[in-house]
Amino acid sequence: MRHEMRIPFITNWVQRRKLRAEVSRLALHAFYHSLDEIDALEALLEAERRKAMEAEVQARVTAQTHRALNCAVAQFADAFDNSLTALHQADGLSYGEVSALSALLAAAGRPDAGELWMKHYEMGKEPDESENSDDIEEAEVIGA
Repeated sequence: MRHEMRIPFITNWVQRRKLRAEVSRLALHAFYHSLDEIDALEALLEAERRKAMEAEVQARVTAQTHRALNCAVAQFADAFDNSLTALHQADGLSYGEVSALSALLAAAGRPDAGELWMKHYEMGKEPDESENSDDIEEAEVIGA
């Protein structure tokens, strides 16, 4: 049997030193790991900030587009909410064109103007003409 010689004071000191070194190593490892996690979280945060800024820019562009579109629709409605224009022009348009014009005027808050265009369109057509006469004529030309 082999006996290790233990000197109490030196043996305890060596063991404590080993434990301190191990604790220091573990603490240093945990510290570096936390730094890596912080770097990853900062990168993620920066990416989210970029996305938020891009979304804000897109929202501004969309709002500007909506304002421009609303302005254009209002100008269109002002120009075509005119009974004389409807009287002289409606019968020269196809049913689909007058229907689209009427729907746009109604969507712009001018349903009476849209109905007026439809009324003038119908007044300009002879009683035996159908709504789809333009489509029939086109089909006959294509089929011929």
